[in-house]
Amino acid sequence: MPDSLIIDVGVAKTEKYASRESGDTVELVERPSGGFTIVMIDGQGSGRAAKTLSLLLSSKAVALVKEGVRDGVVARATHDYLFAFRHGQVSATLDLLSIDLKTRTIVITRNAESPMLLGDSGAVSMLPALSGPIGRYRWTKPSVSELPMRAGLEILLFTDGIWHSGRRVNQPPLDLEAFGRDHFGKGTPAQALADGLLEAVIERDGGKPNDDMAVVALSLREGTAERAVRRMNLEVHLA
Repeated sequence: MPDSLIIDVGVAKTEKYASRESGDTVELVERPSGGFTIVMIDGQGSGRAAKTLSLLLSSKAVALVKEGVRDGVVARATHDYLFAFRHGQVSATLDLLSIDLKTRTIVITRNAESPMLLGDSGAVSMLPALSGPIGRYRWTKPSVSELPMRAGLEILLFTDGIWHSGRRVNQPPLDLEAFGRDHFGKGTPAQALADGLLEAVIERDGGKPNDDMAVVALSLREGTAERAVRRMNLEVHLA
């Protein structure tokens, strides 16, 4: 990994129309061995009950990541916790996106229903979800992918509110690959990627999101920073 590689992460999320709380939770955690993990959880349903569930599960996952537990084990333990206490009656999706500075890899651990979008120096591919949500079946396992860190790598992960957008107003299925072709490979900041996808799918829902929505974008690009400065930014608009 070259010294000039910049790791850029962006998050954009919104709640279901007419709902005061989002059941999607996104957390950024610093790994004890070096690097970061983004935890994204979509609790079943919407509103306060879904938010309570996603916060409960994210707290479990975040605590395990901070203890140095490997991502695959984090996903299984979070599933076991939900299954044990809700007896297979409640589900959630779980995505872990880790930037591991020790192995210099990107590790993507998923129990999801939505695909993910991957860009590699402009080449675009849509990768299907290979493992379903946590909490439903006793022996659920996550899918794990590992990619070397290199400039030009771009990743978009999102909850099913993004993937299912437009259904209520009879829109055609979301063309993720077209979005990737239009936005990947151009040095677009990660926050702009996340914002762009979220804005596009809200428009597909006629300006009224039919579900909670969350997007996590990761971009690796070459940079010219003289110092290893880490920056974080949070922007929340209150109605």
